[in-house]
This record gives sequence, C-alpha cells and structure tokens, in this order.
Amino acid sequence: MNASVAPPKASMQPSTANIQLMQLTTAYWTSRCLHVVAELGVADHVGDEPQSTESLAKATGTSAGPLYRVLRLLASVGVFEWKDGTWHHTEASRFLRSDDPGSLRDYARMLGLAVFWSAFEDLDHSLRTGEAAFAKRNAGGVFAYLANNPEESRIFDAAMTSKSHRDIAAILPAYDFSQFATIADIAGGRGHLLRAILKGSPNTQGILFDQPHVVAEVSPGKGEKLSVVGGNFFADPMPQADAYLLMNIIHDWADAESIKILSAIRRDMPRHARVLIIETVVPQTPGPHLSKELDIAMMALPGGKERTQEEYADLAAKCGLRLRGMMETRSPYSILEMVVL
Repeated sequence: MNASVAPPKASMQPSTANIQLMQLTTAYWTSRCLHVVAELGVADHVGDEPQSTESLAKATGTSAGPLYRVLRLLASVGVFEWKDGTWHHTEASRFLRSDDPGSLRDYARMLGLAVFWSAFEDLDHSLRTGEAAFAKRNAGGVFAYLANNPEESRIFDAAMTSKSHRDIAAILPAYDFSQFATIADIAGGRGHLLRAILKGSPNTQGILFDQPHVVAEVSPGKGEKLSVVGGNFFADPMPQADAYLLMNIIHDWADAESIKILSAIRRDMPRHARVLIIETVVPQTPGPHLSKELDIAMMALPGGKERTQEEYADLAAKCGLRLRGMMETRSPYSILEMVVL
C-alpha cells in the first residue's frame, strides 16, 4: 500500500510575519533591477510612446528575454506597466527619465555603483569594528575615493542634485529665511538650497562655502546676490554671516568630526547668528522612517550617523551652542535651529 502524504497543518502555513520577512530578505533583488535599468536609461527610451521589449533591447544593447524579465519584476511593484504587448510609463517610472524635473535616475545609478554596492556587502565590517564598511576596501574613505574617481564623482554630484530639488521644495515653506541679511551655506555643493532661498529672499546675501574644486564650477547668475568662498571646514575660517546652513552634512560624520565642524562655526560666527542644521531626525516612535534607513547608509559609506533630537542637543552643547528648536517640514527632513549659549 502506498503511503499517503499528510496535508500540511494550518500552523505550517506561512504567517504574515513569515511572508514579510521573506519579502525583506529578497528586496535587494528588485532594488538591483532598478539600479541596472536606471544605468541603461531604459526609461528614456520608453519616452512618451509605449515600446516593445525588442525595441528597448536594441536601444540599450541588451537581450530582449532577460530585459523583459527584469521589467516584469519592476512592473510588479509599479515601475513601468506591460500592456497590449508594449511597455508603458507609470508615475513611478517617469522619475527614472533623465529629463523629468524630479528625476531620480542619477540617484538610482549612484546607489548601483559597484563601489557603493560593495559597502553594503561589507556591512558586517561596520558591526565588528565600528568603522565605515566602505573603508574595508577603500582605506581613504568615500570622499577621498570620489575625489580620485571623476566619473563616479560626477554621478554622485548629479544624484545629490536631483535629490536636493525634491527636498528643497519641502524645506522652503517651513522656515523664514528672509529674516537674515546674510546666509552662509557651509559645504553647500553647487548651492541649490542657498540659491532657492535667495530667489525667495531678495534682500538676502548668500555665501556658498565649499572645497575649492567644488565651488570653482559655480558662477553667480545675473543679479544673483551670491558670493563663492573656497575652503575646508576643518582647517579654514568660516565666513561671517547671520545664519549658517548645513544640509545633509553633519550626518556624514561621527561625533568627533561633527563637533569640530560646529565648533569652527561657533568660533567665527557673530553672537546673534544662528546655525540651521537640516537633516532627517530619528523619531522616538518605532515605525519606519527615512532617518533609520539613511542611518545605515551613513554607517556603511562615510561612517556618519543620523541622530535623535536629544543627540543633536547634546552635540550643540559640546560646541558652545544651544538647540533652540526643531521645525518639521512636509518631508522626512527637519530644521534644527541652534544659537550661541
């Protein structure tokens, strides 16, 4: 007599938690497909007209079969749509177009760079040593690597630019920047935040402070009240201003370096001036928040961290500053206002 196979017991069926854990375990498969499709510029080739898999494969130098399978997975989470034998854009996939005002193509490309991807492969190095995982293969750190690799640096800069446009739109209405006669944007890159502020504050003078090779590419527009200062915030004097902006800067650094940066500003700032730190602040609630994801990216890449409001207050106190308040924005970012003790 053949032995019968007993049906699985109800308790053996996957639970919601089991399914969730499985989805989290495999989530990077989908992310990796997104990185590759962004690098290939597939969304640009879809354009405004639906395209067949074959035409997309020809345009991107890929094989139609594998490309279809990658796009099928992305379509399952709302990135592209397969309809009537062709690929169509969705609201999400349009943000992968290079020409979209809110494009995140370069941001996806950056996170797909092998050198960044490998840092997350080495994440256990951070847990074992407390060092940035990136440093395991690149001893000089992420900023030295970018300085020595122009193509990756270009993608990184483009990624930060595209991301900043989205964040700036939420930050501007949350604070009255027009109250200051002079604003210095410290390590402000190409000055996207500062220039957006100046557009809405015609009586404000802006000072963009960053490394000489960064600001060398910045030229004030006609009538733009912007001056450019090259320097290193670890070694050079800070410009004189009524407010100092630091957006996505302090989270790049561990406490020791963050204290040096803020102390340099405190040393040179007028007593009436304010320091405005713009970062994601880790909430007390246990649920998902962008700050908790960025915190791991900071640990893996530059070796920095996201912080709670209390941790920022403690950081300020160690630099002769006081955290006077925190303003939330219509995004995961907050504005932390610091004044002289």
